[in-house]
Parts: sequence; structure tokens; C-alpha cells
Amino acid sequence: MYDILEENVTLVENIEKPRQPYPSYEAIYILTPCIESCSRLVDDFSRKEGKMYAAAHVHFINALENNTFNEFTRLLNAANAANDIRSLKEMYVDFLVRENCVYTLDDQRKFLGLFGSYETSPSTIEMQLDDIARQLLCVCVTLGENPLIRYHRPLDIKDTINRRIPEQLAKLIQSELDNFCTTNPEFPPPRDPPLPSGTLIILDRTIDPISPFLHEFTYQAMLADLLPVEEISNGLKYEYKYTQEDGTTQNQEVTLIETDPVYTSIRHMHIANTTEKLISDFNAFLNENKISTSGSTTVATLNDMKTMISNLPQYQEMKSRFSAHMNIANECMQEFKDQNLEEIGLIEQDMACGETPEGDKPKNLVEALTPILDDPLTSQMIKARLILLWIVSSDSVDPEDLETLLAVARLEQEYKDAIENIKLLGVQLSKSANRLGKKMKKQERTTKKKQEDDVPFDLSRYVPVVKRIVEGHIDGTIDQSLFPNNIRNVKQNNTRKNTSEAHKEAPKLRVYKTQWHKKSTGANAAPKPPSGPPVIIFIVGGMTYSEIRSAYEIAETYDREIYIGSTHIITPDKFVKDLCQLDKRLSPSNSVVPAYTGSVHKKSTTSATQSSITSKNSNKKTALPPRTASSISNSNVSSKSGHHKLLGKW
Repeated sequence: MYDILEENVTLVENIEKPRQPYPSYEAIYILTPCIESCSRLVDDFSRKEGKMYAAAHVHFINALENNTFNEFTRLLNAANAANDIRSLKEMYVDFLVRENCVYTLDDQRKFLGLFGSYETSPSTIEMQLDDIARQLLCVCVTLGENPLIRYHRPLDIKDTINRRIPEQLAKLIQSELDNFCTTNPEFPPPRDPPLPSGTLIILDRTIDPISPFLHEFTYQAMLADLLPVEEISNGLKYEYKYTQEDGTTQNQEVTLIETDPVYTSIRHMHIANTTEKLISDFNAFLNENKISTSGSTTVATLNDMKTMISNLPQYQEMKSRFSAHMNIANECMQEFKDQNLEEIGLIEQDMACGETPEGDKPKNLVEALTPILDDPLTSQMIKARLILLWIVSSDSVDPEDLETLLAVARLEQEYKDAIENIKLLGVQLSKSANRLGKKMKKQERTTKKKQEDDVPFDLSRYVPVVKRIVEGHIDGTIDQSLFPNNIRNVKQNNTRKNTSEAHKEAPKLRVYKTQWHKKSTGANAAPKPPSGPPVIIFIVGGMTYSEIRSAYEIAETYDREIYIGSTHIITPDKFVKDLCQLDKRLSPSNSVVPAYTGSVHKKSTTSATQSSITSKNSNKKTALPPRTASSISNSNVSSKSGHHKLLGKW
């Protein structure tokens, strides 16, 4: 909505609700490509009272299926409204941008549908993967990439499950890319300076069953795990209590998004370093603005910050930001103490890395876990996470030891279900790929041990498998048998055409060039050319905040464009709850777009999912979905994209 308002748009309306007609204005519609949306548009131009708008410029967030396109055309002709459609375009934006380098498909149900024990027929799985492939095409089109595709092909191990999800998805997305490039021969657009094509690395959640259970002690991951945050389309929302000058407390809501420079500067820092960074940045803020106070002009602790902030009413915006993150950091540290996470986190790291901070193999893990599991102050969720982590990090699970841990933990049934269902992700329990992400190099660990306080590093030794895979891809050391990239049969050019050599005529590609991945919030953060082609990561079944952090670290280390995405973002608690449901039948999904039951102009109330806008400069009215990252299931829609030349139809 912020971006829309920046374009001088003043009115946003919902296409599913009765609206005031503007017959002298042309309208711009932005719609989900399904027959429900098309039917509602046709209604606007077939009213007995007259047309809602002078004309329509229609923009779909993804490619129209052939069946939907044909039915849309039939409805327009039947309503004598075909001539009212002045333009028809596909935008290829059917996904959500969470951060500059992070995207999601906003579909948590895909994990349950693809890894659960119900609905596992090949046709059902292919239908779900086909939805994902069409959305990943949108990501590639937005980035201007026709990438090589590398995927994880795990070893076939006896008594484990291997659904070959990355391989199936790789073939589907390759087909989507090939069809798109055939229809749009100018794609991909040239880059300046020229670079080889990027690589799309397709993985799934079985690649690393350890990361989802670990306590992560960097700021962003910690607050998402320990505090009751609400996930929103472009970040997180949190409500906290703060003390006012008169001593009373008040609730304050804060959104943790890309436009908050304080948040982006600390989100991947360890919590111990976060507090130091907040204090340092706050002191710099005081000095840069030459703020005079009655006392000292510097602060040394978060409590000093709290006192100083209350005396700065004239700097409301920065005061609010520093105050919010000061409170959040304090609450994270309080949870760290209350939940005994120093002891729990240390044993988690020993299990995940397979060694102690001193480099020794951990001994008697069952004995070490027993007092924690027996402690009534340890929550059921943490107990379940510890047992699950013990299972996935063990080379083999002794049934007697497992029975002992379960007896001590006294878990409720839902957590027992989660432990039982971990076998449905059993493909990686052989550790065939986990060794890639097992631990830091010894010299790195030794260097960090020299720090004055080595607790943060002892509690943060595990390196996500995804990071090791991408590093191996960039270094050329990746195991080709586990991660092949032979989906594409045709030979690809080494570099794209230089901008100066590109054709001068108007491009035939009727999609939008977007720059979401190139935006920068830093004042002096002008983009610089990367050292190599981009890497696009996609993880079927959810990605963790530690994996997101890894993508940023790789981008900085190798000076490359790294984009990471998934069906959704997971926290440990959410992942355990999803595991509980894997052996249960999925409940019917709620469509993002409600079923069409007749013209909305004949009714007083309807449900809301899509909106419309009016621009005060262009006198245009627009219809826009409040979220554009949803895959619509419709029995009347074919499973393959049409790749038609839209404008030629009108």
C-alpha cells in the first residue's frame, strides 16, 4: 500500500464489495488469474444501471491458464464488454517479498500436503508442485533470470522415504521457463555488465532436519522463536509494554520490516552483540544530532538508553525505533534466562555438531538430557524439540533410549505424534548430506574461542546445511551426484548480451520490470556489480531464520546476489506443530478468492480479498489484491500455463 500511495493513488476499493461507479474514469484492475476474479470484472461492465468505469486495463499477477482465458473471453463477449478491455497484461508477481533478498510463496499447507502420509498419490503431488513451479517462474521473471537448475537428489537408502520432490519440481520449473522463453524470445533481458546465467538451487525440508529444532541466538531468529510475534506479509509485528514518563505502562505495537534501519542493522547479530550495537548506534545518534542533555551525552547500558530516550521528545521516530528494539532485546534476554537456554542451547549444539566446544565427541547424551526433560519448568515444546533433535542428529536411534527419554519427558499426545511423524522426513536420517553442514572449520572455532566471552559462539556453532551447499556450488566443490544440474538439455550462452548490443526496437515481452531485489535502505548503499552470477535458493517445505541469515552471509562473503525463498518461513514451534499434523488428513483449504455466487452489485455484503484504487493524477481506478502470493485451486482451470499472446486478442 505504501508503494501504491507513492504513485499518487488516493482510493483503494474491494472488487468483491459494492462500489460507487465512476463512469468517466478508466480503471486498472490487478487480479488473481482465476475465473472468480474474471467474473467479477465482467459484472462491472454488464450492470443494468450502466458500466462502473469508462474502460478497464487488466493486470493479472500470474499467467492466465488457457481454460480461464477462454472462459473470460466468452463472458466478455456474452456481456458485450470485450471492447471495454483496453489492455490485458500478466505481471508475474505471484509471490511475497519479505526482505530485499528473501521471498516466500506464503503457503504453509504445501509442507503438509507434500510430506504428509495422506494424499501422496503422484498426481496429487505433481499438482501441488506445479503450483509451486508457476510461482517460481514469477520469481525468475521478476529477477530477469533464465537460470540453470541444480537440485538435491538424495541417495536411496533402505527403510527411508524419498519422494524426489526437488527433482520433480526442477523438471516442472524447467518446462515453465522453456515455454516462457519460447513465447518471449527477448527474455532474459541483457545485464550491464554482462554475467553468465544464474543458478536456481532446489532443495526441500529433508535436506536439514536439524536447523528447525535449534534455538538460534541471533536477534531476528530469537525474537521470532521466543516472543509472541505476528507474521505479516513483509516482516513481523510485535506488541510490547513500555513505561511512560509518569510511570504508567502502555502497549506499543512495532512492525519489524525492511524500512527500519535499526532493525536491519542488528537482525542477524548475536543477541550479546545486539545490545552493544544498539548502545553504540544510540550514542552515535546523540553525537550526530548534537543532542544536549542535562547529564552525560553517552549511554553505557540499555537502562541508560531507556532514561535518555524519555528525554528526547523531539526525535520521535528514532526514539520509537530505539525504544522498541531496546525493549525487544531485553525481553529476549529475559526469556533466555527464564527458559534456561544457556544450558539447553549448549546441549543442542553438542547434538547438532556431533562434538563439544572442545572438539570432543559428546558422551552420555541421554543422561545429559534426562534432568532437563524431568524438570517441570521445562516446557512441553522444548522437551519435544530436544528429543526430536536427538533423533535427527543420531547416527542410529536406540529404541530403549528413546523410550527412556519419552518416559521422563511425560509429553502430551500431540508432541508424541510429532516425534512419531519425523520418520516421514526420514530421507536424510542417513546423514548422506548432513555432513556438508555439520560444523564450523576448526580454525574458525579456535579464533572465536579467543573472544572474551565465548558463550555466544559455543551456542552458535552449527552451520545450516543450506549454507554449505551454496558455498560448495560457488566454490565448485559440491557433490555432483547429490546435486546434479542436468535438467536443461540445450546449451546456454555463457554471457548475456551487453546492453549496447541489445535490440533497439520495442520489447515483445509483456511483463513488468521490477526492482524489489535492488532496493536499498542504506543512505550510502549504492548497488555495485556482483562478482558472479546470482544464486536463487528455494526450499520446499519451509525455511528457517538461520537459513535466511546464511544467505546474507554468503552474499557478503562472495560478493554475489543471493536470493532465498520457500513455501513459507518456519519457527521451531511452528515446525513441531506441523509435524503433529503430518499423519492426519488435511482440512479443506480456504481459497484466497471466494467463490463467485453472482454479481456483487446486487448484494449488500461480501467477503473481502481484492481491492481497487484511484489515482489523482491519471484519473484511473484500479482493482488490486491485498496479497499477491497465492496459488488458486480451481477445477475449471488446466494445470499448464497457456503462454498466449494476450494483447493480440484485444
